Amino acid sequence: MDPHAREIRKQFVALVWPLIIQNILYMLMFHIDTAMVGRLNDVALAAMAIVGPINWTIMMVAMGLSIGTVVTVARSVGEKNPVRAATLAATSYMVGLGASVVATIFVLLTCHKITALFINDQRVISEANGYLKIIYVFFFFNYVSMIGGSILQASGDTKTPMVVTGFTNMLNVVGNYLLIYGKGGFPALGLFGAGLSTGICKTVEGTIMTIYLFSPRSKIRLHWSYFRKITKESVRELLKVSIPASTEPFFVNTGFLVFTKIVALLGTTAMAANRVANAIESISYMPGHAFSSACATMVGHKYGERSPKGIELTVRQSLKVSLSVMSGLGVLFLIIPSFLAKIFTNDHKLIALASVCIMIGAAEQPFLASVQILKGAFQGTGDTRRPIIIGAIGVWGPRLIFSYLLGIHFKLGLPGIWIATTTDWFTRACLYFWSYRRKKRHFYEYLKKPEMPITHEESYPMPQ
Repeated sequence: MDPHAREIRKQFVALVWPLIIQNILYMLMFHIDTAMVGRLNDVALAAMAIVGPINWTIMMVAMGLSIGTVVTVARSVGEKNPVRAATLAATSYMVGLGASVVATIFVLLTCHKITALFINDQRVISEANGYLKIIYVFFFFNYVSMIGGSILQASGDTKTPMVVTGFTNMLNVVGNYLLIYGKGGFPALGLFGAGLSTGICKTVEGTIMTIYLFSPRSKIRLHWSYFRKITKESVRELLKVSIPASTEPFFVNTGFLVFTKIVALLGTTAMAANRVANAIESISYMPGHAFSSACATMVGHKYGERSPKGIELTVRQSLKVSLSVMSGLGVLFLIIPSFLAKIFTNDHKLIALASVCIMIGAAEQPFLASVQILKGAFQGTGDTRRPIIIGAIGVWGPRLIFSYLLGIHFKLGLPGIWIATTTDWFTRACLYFWSYRRKKRHFYEYLKKPEMPITHEESYPMPQ
């Protein structure tokens, strides 16, 4: 292997494994909350089932700013311009402050109407509203944590966010135990206590991230002077990347709502089996998202360095690692689907149906790996519009059309719908590869042009 390629692969692996662990920790945090709340009563558990998709939708839109932060800051790191990187990091904090306030006000004013769309049981609605209100009172700190982690990731540091997330997750388990069940002299607050514990932990997490960024140990060290350097141009640059990245989940998630309706036409058994199969396949999403984020960071660095060859090598090595890991998971899905399904249910009919779907889902893994890497590559160059188009085409095209044709019209049932899902990922992979081949010409033509000179102000050393 070329020494340069070997070094890039080594950098990618070093960047990605903490992200995988961090993603798993985030997933575990929600599942632990659900498991501990599930010991209370059916009302609390039903409320968690409602707030999950509501909170997930808002968080997916909020992630757009995190993507914009990674892309713009990583590019400045690649340009060897620490002042610009720190200024864009400060800009992200200020934009995040405004966005978090808007999100908080929106949820506090409308949560009772949103939760009522899902269920008519007033007890469940009341529990769900209480949980949403308390966690969004602390939403600013949640956003600060996301942005702080994105800044560190853009600098090449993914270990610090992983450690901080691990610490606060353990703190959340303790807080849940004390506040949900009323232990250690604390009142038993039930589901509200779970929300309060989560909010406190996110406050701790966001505070630690911010303190670390202001410390000399941070690769991108913030200083109050950088907040005075924020301009309309820096805000515009950040939003140019962030807004399209926030828009993609909207188009994709609305398509998934229609997809869920098609699955519902098959009946309760199919819905339950689909839920089990999706829970198992989500195992592959954790490394998939991590691969995408790591690729976006490294491509952002190479783009800032104006190195088209570096971008090409990064994408190639990232693809090799991602395909190896996720194809390995696909083999696992083929070998032990029934064993995996039994983790979630004892119903033999559900296990049999879910196992067939899991085996079909194994075929998706190479396409899913390719989509995640190439999506990250485009985001790393600041092109966050293309993922919107490709994602919308995949979901609203082959996924929905073939789901209805194969699952309903030709009566193949849930396996037919999972075949349709595979065509979605295959279509997206083909579109991404086609787009990437065209984009490479841009890399070599644009990035080889003489670089704009750095202004005198930009060349100032970072404050100590």
